[in-house]
Amino acid sequence: MPWDSERNMGPRKLGKVEAMFEKNRKRRLIFNDDSDQQYVESSEHYGYRVTDAQSFLNARTTHTFDSHVDTYVWCVGNGCEPPWNSMDTLNPCFSSHAEPTDLVIAACHENGIEVWGSLRMNDVHDSFAVDDLKKANDPLKAEHPEYLLAPEESRHLPKWVSERYLWTAFNFAVPEVRGHRLEYIQKNASQHDFDGYELDFTRFVWYFPLGRERKYVPLMTDLVRKTRERLNAIGTERGRPYTLVAHVPDSPLTCLDLGLDVATWLADGLVDVLVVGMGYVVYTMDLGEWQALARPYGVPVCPSLNVAVFTQKYVKPPDKPMVHESMRAISAYWWQEGADGICLFNLFALQDEYLGGFSEEYAFAPLPALGDPALLKGKDKVYGIQPASDRSTVQQGSEGTPLPTALDFREHELPLFMGPDAEDPEARISVRASTRGGDDGTRVWFRLNHTLLEPERGGGWWSADVPRGVMRSGRNKLAIWCDADLTEAETPLIVQRVTVPVTYS
Repeated sequence: MPWDSERNMGPRKLGKVEAMFEKNRKRRLIFNDDSDQQYVESSEHYGYRVTDAQSFLNARTTHTFDSHVDTYVWCVGNGCEPPWNSMDTLNPCFSSHAEPTDLVIAACHENGIEVWGSLRMNDVHDSFAVDDLKKANDPLKAEHPEYLLAPEESRHLPKWVSERYLWTAFNFAVPEVRGHRLEYIQKNASQHDFDGYELDFTRFVWYFPLGRERKYVPLMTDLVRKTRERLNAIGTERGRPYTLVAHVPDSPLTCLDLGLDVATWLADGLVDVLVVGMGYVVYTMDLGEWQALARPYGVPVCPSLNVAVFTQKYVKPPDKPMVHESMRAISAYWWQEGADGICLFNLFALQDEYLGGFSEEYAFAPLPALGDPALLKGKDKVYGIQPASDRSTVQQGSEGTPLPTALDFREHELPLFMGPDAEDPEARISVRASTRGGDDGTRVWFRLNHTLLEPERGGGWWSADVPRGVMRSGRNKLAIWCDADLTEAETPLIVQRVTVPVTYS
């Protein structure tokens, strides 16, 4: 339904919204909005024309109405006021930083969509955006550099060394840092009529001195416990409960190695919903492991997808961009595996020239379809095996990947995960491997579930059609090899990526 900006200009008062959003309600799609459209420079970057409340909402929010989006996640910033230390200018049509947040909440509530505030627990975008702590995205960093994980000179390290990003990362072993976070959560969660509050531990993944994270596990658990207590108190005051959400990296073990004891959070009843995964290497995350951990406590598990990994920045298919097809594939796979909802991260960013500059219509088109497996049936898709490079700078929060790998005459077996399309008799399936190196005379073979396939070469891609009945839903075994001896090859043939197009038309 259309949103009446005149009738809904003011912020909602706490306790006035009906308790229509149960903690365990059905959540098909969870839409994550980084909230930068409220700022002048960011809004102009996307080509938005924000001049009032309605045009602000039309930039992103109204696209989620009458779709499968049941939950809207609004980024409240990095834990300082104003958010990001005013690194961008608030649009002059707003009277305060609170107003855009309240507009989003009111509009979503009017359309039956719950809203979570989302706090980036240790954002370090400033580590590669500025060259001085005085310009960092939280004044506390310049005031107390001893609160940070690394000295300022670490910014001169190579970009492929994680320590290069730690000079603007807070050290949560410091009591004042945890107090800084808790104080912000208390104030922000009280100020706005959010239905839930998300602690985003994936923006970014460093919280304690590297190599000693497990030593400090109890400190982070205590912070989550105190957050739970504060939200419970706010919920009691306003007359309806506050849902606490944790967005965590790819696996329970990875989380523990980063100082996040999610198993204890669940056992102690500290969180109500888990959003899992960095969202980069989506097929390497074991959703079943998270479900086994969370479901004994009745906690829903919703995997996260960073839509950017399907754009040209990461993958260059031999013909056209396959973003929608790739989104359909991972969604179909996760629904097959019993996901309680799917979180879409960076969907709006498809409009960014950096990721391809897709149209507004293209960017938001998947929202009315991805949340229903029945609507995905019979639609073209692209599954695949991603390389390590897709993990970006957040690799320590992501699971390992089997690619890239150098080939020789021995079969290199790779895990390939497929959704229900694998066994659809109407589906036409092929396997494509992107390679680099080798020579013109190199020959490559595939073996899919013990069935030999002889691919043809086209440019840097090797492709083979899959006979019906060979591919199966769930885990498949794909072996790839060539006729060269790796120990003697001057230029090894390297497999960089595997894609599995599924077509129906």
